[in-house]
Amino acid sequence: MAEVREIIAAELKLTKVEPWKRLKGGCSSNNWAFKTEIGEIFAKIDSDKHGRDLLLGEMKSLEMLQSAESVRVPRPIKIIFSQNTAILITEYIKFKGLEVFQGELGQHLAMLHLRNLQLLKENADQAVKQFGFYVNTCCGKIPVDNQWNEDWINFYCKQRLKPQVEMAAKMSGNREVETLWSQLEPKIKQLFHGVNVQPSLLHGDLWSGNAGETETGPVIFDPASFYGHHEFDLAITRMFGGFGREFYQRYHQLIPREVGFEERKSLYELFHYLNHWNHFGGAYEEQSLKIMRRLVANN
Repeated sequence: MAEVREIIAAELKLTKVEPWKRLKGGCSSNNWAFKTEIGEIFAKIDSDKHGRDLLLGEMKSLEMLQSAESVRVPRPIKIIFSQNTAILITEYIKFKGLEVFQGELGQHLAMLHLRNLQLLKENADQAVKQFGFYVNTCCGKIPVDNQWNEDWINFYCKQRLKPQVEMAAKMSGNREVETLWSQLEPKIKQLFHGVNVQPSLLHGDLWSGNAGETETGPVIFDPASFYGHHEFDLAITRMFGGFGREFYQRYHQLIPREVGFEERKSLYELFHYLNHWNHFGGAYEEQSLKIMRRLVANN
């Protein structure tokens, strides 16, 4: 810890960097709050083999989410690379679990998703016209490919689902997942019949553990952002609870459900179940296969 303090002090030109408390969170990160002469800061320290990509992606995600001015995120300060260790520095925000600001978060998330859609409508120079992101990110510990792609279905199949399917088959030895994928992939296009998908800036991993609230409003953190279909952000919110009726009501007041929403919800949940299977194994294997079987049978 002394070495980390010295690195942070040198990079931020501080004289006081005092460990305050260790914090939970992250798949592989060592998280600390420090007191400094510029206030309290948060440091996410990662020496995992994908730590550099993870924290670089999170830094860029926070920068883009903050610039959207739609929903509060921790203000990114700096990312530091020292030998095999990456350190992400942000402001420290004291928060608790999401409770009274459910509706506000739903509204703010919809505003985030609508921002680039409005820029596209205005043909603004800063509008993002493709799906992907400026850097690769990690969902949990697993890197994801954010290379720009003009086609959403191609992006989601080739750069999200297929790599997870291949990893699951290799790590578990389960061959049914490959068979199901070969049957499902050709059918995915029909789930988007009549829907014009345009890129929205997403949080990318918005489960309840990555959302909270201060005394004045909601806050989201630990993003793995990219530009994609706005419905993707809603999928994981339903998987582990923590988001109430008011959250969805306020969201859909601004962005109504489109035809096929429920079936696409399962398609988007599939990525997260596969990702959890590849992280944790266990029950996520059967849940992933169950979703794939249902999507194949119903389409």
